[in-house]
Amino acid sequence: MEASNALTGDSSRIPLKLFITTSSLGTVSVSISAPFAKDTYPGENITVTKGVVRQVKLPKSLRVLGTKRSHKAVHINSSDEIVVFGVNGADFSTDGFLGIPVDVLGAQYFVPSFYSNSQRFYKSAIVIVGTKDRTSLQIKIKSTNGGIIILENKRYGNNDWLNTTISRFEVLQLQCRSDLTGTFVQSSQKISVFGGSTVTNIGTGTSRDHIEEQIPPVNVWGKRFAMSPVPHTNPNVIRVLASEDDTMITINNHGIHTLQSGQFYETKVSSADFISSNKPVLTVQYVPSAYDGQNGDPAMTLVPPIEQSNVFYSFLTPKSSQNENFENTFNFLMEGLSYKGLVLDDKLLRREDFFSVAQINNISTGYIKIPHGSHTLRHSSGTLPFGGILYGGAKYESYAFPVGQRFTPINQECQPQPVVVGDGLDNDCDGRVDEEICNDNKDRQTMMEMEKKTKIVSQNSIFVLRNDNNCHNEANNNIHKFNSQTSYTNYANYIIDTDDDNKTTNDREQTNNINYTDNDNKTTDNRERNIGRMSMDERRPQWFTLTEIGIISGVSIVVLGAIGMCCKKCWGLLKDRDDDDDEDEKRYRRKRRSTTKLPIGAPSIRPMYM
Repeated sequence: MEASNALTGDSSRIPLKLFITTSSLGTVSVSISAPFAKDTYPGENITVTKGVVRQVKLPKSLRVLGTKRSHKAVHINSSDEIVVFGVNGADFSTDGFLGIPVDVLGAQYFVPSFYSNSQRFYKSAIVIVGTKDRTSLQIKIKSTNGGIIILENKRYGNNDWLNTTISRFEVLQLQCRSDLTGTFVQSSQKISVFGGSTVTNIGTGTSRDHIEEQIPPVNVWGKRFAMSPVPHTNPNVIRVLASEDDTMITINNHGIHTLQSGQFYETKVSSADFISSNKPVLTVQYVPSAYDGQNGDPAMTLVPPIEQSNVFYSFLTPKSSQNENFENTFNFLMEGLSYKGLVLDDKLLRREDFFSVAQINNISTGYIKIPHGSHTLRHSSGTLPFGGILYGGAKYESYAFPVGQRFTPINQECQPQPVVVGDGLDNDCDGRVDEEICNDNKDRQTMMEMEKKTKIVSQNSIFVLRNDNNCHNEANNNIHKFNSQTSYTNYANYIIDTDDDNKTTNDREQTNNINYTDNDNKTTDNRERNIGRMSMDERRPQWFTLTEIGIISGVSIVVLGAIGMCCKKCWGLLKDRDDDDDEDEKRYRRKRRSTTKLPIGAPSIRPMYM
């Protein structure tokens, strides 16, 4: 993607940079090439090992300039699994992205970008890279402010369809002086898609920067997100982009915002926030512009879905365009209080290493400071997943990108499979990956138990009980999710789904506990908000319940005894009456046999009794 000088808008003269590492135990061979631009970049071969990040520089001439086609795609091939980060920058303008492997690319994308009309050289940009020859593209343009894309002498505006084809290693870049967020890209083969801006400013600050991310396909989007602003940049802008019609999102369990396909909801966060949805969404975080003299600049990063959290990350902090070190932080998100077991470079982090820790909906967020260099980050258990964003700020520059995530297809048809701990799959088809991990142990419940459903009929509604396998997420925690038709309450070992069409969101009981800790000021501010009332079962003591059981049992015994006596008496009367009837019937039959005359040769027709 084209990156522009933050002051003049001129094209960047700084080389592109790739950072490559692996989580595999052995040595991994990596080949980097530009198949159709070998005269510009002949390619190179490197090796990487676990915990070590290698840097590769690419010539600046591989950038695509303007709205056009080119054959400047870079191909990375390895002998085992690798992680790739890209850094694209110009003078006083830098941003990075997390590379997505070809095998998890898709054919449907909605693209985020950003646009500010403060300068004429600000442009939103979309880049599409082909992986197969003769790949057809159908692109529905979303363009605000009347912006126009001109490709091959044709003009495309808001809601216009751009239909074309792309070949393997071919690059198509679209630019527009407008916000292209929500543009839909569909293809006949897998493609790679990037979104961002050549340079822009965000918010009321004066600084400006290039922003960029590689966009994941729709089938790996998530429904649960936790985020907090990067340090010293309040407030951050959050956009939630919908892939389907009638997508309902809630923020901190309050309010419902309904989006149609390609629409986005924008809000600002200055503290920990939790976003959930009923359908897959893409959540993007924008770091605002800084004011004169402050470190930082605009940056764009995807917020990893909680469902796609991973267990190990290896990364390297880049340097600024002026070859200076950034002030780096890692914004983490992790369920429960497990963040206390995070291990940086094989050293368990101490309590004083965590800053601005907040808890919301059983998700902990906060940040740790990261020194310049190559690092690894994991949990001491070796199995508990977590996610996070790496951010760096320097004078007039910043970058932000996820340090990694899973790319499991969780938004497509799914067949339940036996649960395997740590396999990186959504075994129970609930849209979550490896949720069976709980304190390093597999849930005691089997798949058959989890899928079993029991219906209980009450006076006002039908409750559906099912055993739940989300051990790590739900242990010792109540999570309330709401939409306009159904309320869900998750407890430790089961879920109760209640159809509640006649109630509004405000009528439903909600619980939202938020705890904040800020080590910068060495103070703790614990805030709790409990909305709703306790049921009678929660209020009355246990001895009262036992007394009830005793009384009910005693009454039941007396009633059963009385019924038994009545039955015995009635049975005796009925038996005497039956005996009298039998004697009368015998006398009648004897009398009839003595008076009845049968024809000669006729068989006996008297009944046989046994």
